[in-house]
Amino acid sequence: MRILSLLACLIASLALATCAPPRQSEPALWRITDQDSEIWLFGSVHVLPPDLAWRGPHVSEAFAAAEEFVTETDTGDEAQQSFASLAARYGALPPGRTLSQLLGDSDQGRLIDAARELGLDAGALNRQRPWLAALQLSTAYAIRAGHRPEAGVEAVLGADARASGKRLWFLETPEQQIRTLADLPEQDELHFLRLTLRDLERGAGAMSAMDEAWARGDVATLEALLDAEWEAAGPTIHAALITNRNRDWAEQIERRLDGSGRVFIAVGAAHLLGDDSVIALLRARGVAVEGP
Repeated sequence: MRILSLLACLIASLALATCAPPRQSEPALWRITDQDSEIWLFGSVHVLPPDLAWRGPHVSEAFAAAEEFVTETDTGDEAQQSFASLAARYGALPPGRTLSQLLGDSDQGRLIDAARELGLDAGALNRQRPWLAALQLSTAYAIRAGHRPEAGVEAVLGADARASGKRLWFLETPEQQIRTLADLPEQDELHFLRLTLRDLERGAGAMSAMDEAWARGDVATLEALLDAEWEAAGPTIHAALITNRNRDWAEQIERRLDGSGRVFIAVGAAHLLGDDSVIALLRARGVAVEGP
């Protein structure tokens, strides 16, 4: 996700047309070019501590030169409102079913303890499907640990993109994104929730380690941390959240080379690392991708 080769890239934005992706202590960039296109791929983190420095000179240069900003899904106000209605549509348990029935006494006790500690309504969580309860818990935990959605990459760069008049585009609709979790088999949903409870009980150390590895451009450390997470999650969750989406996005990105212009694409860092990453899939398709 990052690393060096700074001086030539800093001379002027024209250098972006000929300069290899940066190698220095900032989040990684990958670059794809042809005769009339330049696409930068940036591994993002969606929720970050406001005081974490991550926007280095290479990211800033590449982003400033782009005419279009592409993210996983729309993060505008209207789209955010649709997420609430979609969560209600896909995240509620059927009448007569409760989360406590699905979890059993031991894990339900853990859920109640976590909700109490985070100031969440355990009764409301009990009416939610496991995937939505897990998201509510992990979001509340991240915020309590000092992370903020408005400090995340998409929020920060999205505001700049709108202010500078860049075109905006998205790889998925809000409904597609919601359904990556909502379409999981129930047992995998429950596994996802139990992993979330485990992570909350372990404390914020792992989250901080990932943020710091990402911000300093330590691809190897970040990939090792993510590999451990996906191994614990299992193949069904990994396929739903990562592999299947990566295939779709790699195809979309390859098609963009048929057009022209400069594009800056920001997707979750986990999608750009590993053997089944967007980067690996593009290279397997014969697309030359420069970068770490």
